[in-house]
Parts: sequence; structure tokens; C-alpha cells
Amino acid sequence: MEKRILAAQVADLTPAREERLRQAATDCGFTLKVLTKGQYDRADLQDCEVLFGNFPPADLKYIPNLKWVATASAGVDAYVADDIYPHPGVILTNSSGAYGIAIAEHLLTVTLMLLRRMREYEEGQRQKRWKYLGKIRSVFGSTVTIVGIGNIGGNFAKRCKAMGATVRGVKRTPGEKPEYIDELYLTEELDQAIQGADVVALCLPGTNQTQHIITEKQLNAMKPGAILLNIGRGTAIDQQALCQALESGHLGGAGLDVTDPEPLPPESPLWTMGNVVLTPHISGNDSLDYTTETILDLFIENLSHYVKGEPMHNVIDRKIGY
Repeated sequence: MEKRILAAQVADLTPAREERLRQAATDCGFTLKVLTKGQYDRADLQDCEVLFGNFPPADLKYIPNLKWVATASAGVDAYVADDIYPHPGVILTNSSGAYGIAIAEHLLTVTLMLLRRMREYEEGQRQKRWKYLGKIRSVFGSTVTIVGIGNIGGNFAKRCKAMGATVRGVKRTPGEKPEYIDELYLTEELDQAIQGADVVALCLPGTNQTQHIITEKQLNAMKPGAILLNIGRGTAIDQQALCQALESGHLGGAGLDVTDPEPLPPESPLWTMGNVVLTPHISGNDSLDYTTETILDLFIENLSHYVKGEPMHNVIDRKIGY
């Protein structure tokens, strides 16, 4: 009988986690092959049926027996093109549901930094300048618009609501309004949803429909002094228009965990703006134990469904990208 091979390349795979994954693989009839990023080549993948983790998309077409790619990320835009696969029947799943807490806390951190002018106070610390900078703002009593209220946006919404904000949610399809959302809008009502908001947070996947969802038009329609946050994909924002809105003072600040392109070129003015918090696409930060454990839990459950021919969680429709 031909061996079934499962290759895993997952961050923070401790010995205990590896043993748990190995036992699950064995129970499901697989041999586990644990690989380390940058320390293997395509030949190590050729006999694999299942990949768990974020492998280079360019390698996938060279795996003739590949049947399932389970990414450890929520975003899968790098894995949706048909021509990266050896055949059209490969299943793609993601780890949506694992990142809500980590990214919501990142968004909350950045929001508070900008509302309380912490970037400016950090500069004062570097210059050894003991100076009061004046008025700050609060999440309490503010209006926060969250574009994309899935696991990530929903977790951020709950925290903003608990802190006393009025929360607006924007989603693609009609549905029941969650209790932690005060006002619910559809994507085509985005312009209305962002008007008057103190904070606008983009929690969107990278798809054709979300590219440049925020343009000069939307930026100009935002409340003067508003803060714009983005943790989804840099392509959601017209970055040149964003720079202009920040430089003019129309926007009060931006918290960007993603840019277009990535890495952000050294010549970008975003690097030196005092009202911008930049992080290098780390808001999900799978070093958080909860995140890693949830990714592993989801995969192990899906592996059991896979071998039994049962419906799996988080299956991606590659035509629409989520």
C-alpha cells in the first residue's frame, strides 16, 4: 500500500505540538514529514498528499499527488490561482478563526496609540523632551467603522463596543446584525458607513473586489482627523492618496500592518510620518500560544474530516478568494 505523506511547515511547532500532530497523522493513516522553512527543497515535497502550513506557491505544481493545501494563515490570495496547482482538484483551506484575538488586540493597541498621541510622545522620549502635547481622544464615545466583520473584525468590534464606542459594521452580504454592532451596512453602502467615523478599520481579504476599496474619494469623505487602520491587505487602499491625506492633515493618523508593496520601500513617506504606526505584517503574530494552538486544532479536526470524506471547515472557493 502506498504511503500517504503529510508535510508540515508551521511556526512555533514545539515538541509537544509536533508529537500531537504526529499522533493525529498516524491515526489518520499518514506519515508526518516536518520541514523547516528554508531548509528543504522541492524534492522533499514530491511525494506529499497534504501540505500544512505556508509553502511557496511556486512549489505546488511540482507535487503530482497533492490533494489538499491547508494554510496556517487566514489570507490565501497567494494560493488562489489555478496555474500554481498540479491539477484543478486540489482543496485549499485556511486558518480563519485563529487570528481574531491577536489581531483585535493589535488593532486596539494601535488605535489607543494614535488617539493618545503616543507616536509623538515616543519622539519626545527620543529627544529627551518632557513636554505636554495637549488634547487626546478616547475610544469611549467615538464611532468606529469596521469594514469586514468576520472573526477578526468581529473580535475588534466586541472590544470597541465594550470600551464605549458606537460600532458600525460593513459586510458583503445581508444578514442578521450581531449584538456587538450598533449599525450594519453592506459594502455598497461603504461611503455612508465611514462618514463621521472617528476610526475606520479595514479587516478584509485580498480579492479583486477589495482592491482599492478605499480611494481618494473615500479618504476625502472621512471625518477630518479620523484614523484609518488596515490589517488585511495593502492593496485595499490607494496608498498615494493615503499619503496625501495624512500629509495634508485631513486624516489624523493611520495604523498600517500591511502596505502596497511589501516590504514598504525605504523611500516611502509613510516611514517618517509622526501620525503613522507601521508594523511589518505581524498583527496576526502566530507566536501567540492561543493562535498556534487554534491553527493546530483546526487542522487536526479537518484532517479527520478529510480522511473520512466529510465536509471540511474553511474550504476556500478559489474563484472568489475566500
